[in-house]
Amino acid sequence: VSKGVITNRKKGYNEGKIVASNAMGTRDFYEYLHDNPSIEFFPSDYVNDPGVIARHFRMVSMNVIMAIDLTGQVACDALPYNHFSGVTGMVDFVRGAALAEAGKSILMLSSRGEGGTKSRIVPMLNDMAVVVPRGDVQYVVTEYGAVNLFGKSLQERALALISISHPDFRDELFNQAKELGLLGKERHLRDSIHGIYPLRIEETLEMDHQQVVIRPAKPDDERRIQEHYYEMEEKDILSRFFHEKSTFRRDEMENISQIDYIKNLTLIVVLGEVGFESVIGVGEYWLDQRKNMAEVAFSISKEWQKKGLSKILLRKLAAAAQENGILGLIAYSTPENQGMIKLFRGLPYKVMTHMDYEMLILSCKFDEVR
Repeated sequence: VSKGVITNRKKGYNEGKIVASNAMGTRDFYEYLHDNPSIEFFPSDYVNDPGVIARHFRMVSMNVIMAIDLTGQVACDALPYNHFSGVTGMVDFVRGAALAEAGKSILMLSSRGEGGTKSRIVPMLNDMAVVVPRGDVQYVVTEYGAVNLFGKSLQERALALISISHPDFRDELFNQAKELGLLGKERHLRDSIHGIYPLRIEETLEMDHQQVVIRPAKPDDERRIQEHYYEMEEKDILSRFFHEKSTFRRDEMENISQIDYIKNLTLIVVLGEVGFESVIGVGEYWLDQRKNMAEVAFSISKEWQKKGLSKILLRKLAAAAQENGILGLIAYSTPENQGMIKLFRGLPYKVMTHMDYEMLILSCKFDEVR
């Protein structure tokens, strides 16, 4: 603030002012506060008023919590070493930020507690008091990722929270979620549940005056990917799956969204707010461990075709496969699919082709650069 980095000029309310109800710090800090016209103190019933908070444009509330259960209920009672004033106005800021124009609430926690021996994402809170009800929870962040729970079903919430829990506890949480009825009995525990989300692959682009995000798929993307396939035209379904297909079952979507990011990788292209995105493109590779070669496949929504998205997806898949120690890529196509052939030949590697019955097989190895 003293260097002019934070000006408070675009708050939408109490502009140019920092508003607080209490402050703790050093003597220098108190001297800075004294008679400072840019800082105003008000009673807590004003500062914590959700209606006042909601008047701020793009208000973002950020709170540290103690634990969250798989339905989204939050416990955040203070620890002995930070117990200054209980839970204060956390719920007020959670609700006020959610009501603000373009606002959001973010809850943060480390994935483990008690010296790393226990998960802070738990099946049920049990003896811990609920401070933030599940209906008020929006974004939840751990060191393993971020999810938006707002408007999600109990099953979607459980999958999302398991995906950002510590890998050491994910299998236990998955099984407990099934026992509690949060996940269906038909759900299977996969090795991919221990995968670490590769944030480095994410990329945000500007296309057709819209912000497009390319990122690895997460378990809670299952329904979005399913909707993408249902919206595809018949000819695009034939190009992707090589046969007519009118249903896309959940177990098929699990294979695409629940991945380990090494042997199997799905990249999706999305539009919209985090947690409510629509998928406009999917690129996948899955490893043939006998040959150490990864097969790739793509699908792009009709209105986004011929804009270079498949090229970007293939480039990212190739880079990830090479980084993960895979020898090269394989693609299956038909001789008539000139778009796929041109796409694959655009790679900077020597491309081999051969026919197997009516299928054209394209392959390349990363150590055979053109």
